Amino acid sequence: MYERLRDHVARTGAPPAPAELARELGVHYVSLKQHLSALNDKGYLTFESRGRGRSPKLSLPADVTGVPVLGAIPAGPLAEAVADAEGYLPLSGLNGRAFALRVRGDSMADLIQDGDVVLFEKRPPRRSGEICAVRVGDDDVTLKYLDRLDARRYALRPHNPAYPVAEAAADRIEIEGVYAGLLRGHVADLLTEDAD
Repeated sequence: MYERLRDHVARTGAPPAPAELARELGVHYVSLKQHLSALNDKGYLTFESRGRGRSPKLSLPADVTGVPVLGAIPAGPLAEAVADAEGYLPLSGLNGRAFALRVRGDSMADLIQDGDVVLFEKRPPRRSGEICAVRVGDDDVTLKYLDRLDARRYALRPHNPAYPVAEAAADRIEIEGVYAGLLRGHVADLLTEDAD
């Protein structure tokens, strides 16, 4: 049942009404309320009664429905990645295939600025020239345009002309995610801290 709740939130951006969920699952409404109360007690969701004749309020925590901000990515020379989960962005509809990283550096300026939070989709690039979070070797990660030079080589191209284009062998590159958008400004105000 919990997985179906998460899937519904991922599809629609909001949890279903409890009566709708009971119909969908084919269970009696009173039984569903007991299950939801138990999940509430365990901290998996919030299930709040709002009085007789009013539908209860049902919500899932941001660490289930939101986009995790996993740390920082250098936008400069290749550098070791920093992965320290900062929290979750309350964005839905991304089907669990999204993550976010805070940008450090200016090799992608003026398009992407130092301090921006970039959203990525976990998928391979569909064409040459997409902006990607790229791991080169075991530890070096960077944010660059990824240009396919041939079957065995890629160019890691900055947006800022003050930085050089780097080349890497295809067998040394792992694409962590493809650019899906960015947030600039007071992003910290949107973050929901991890409950752990």
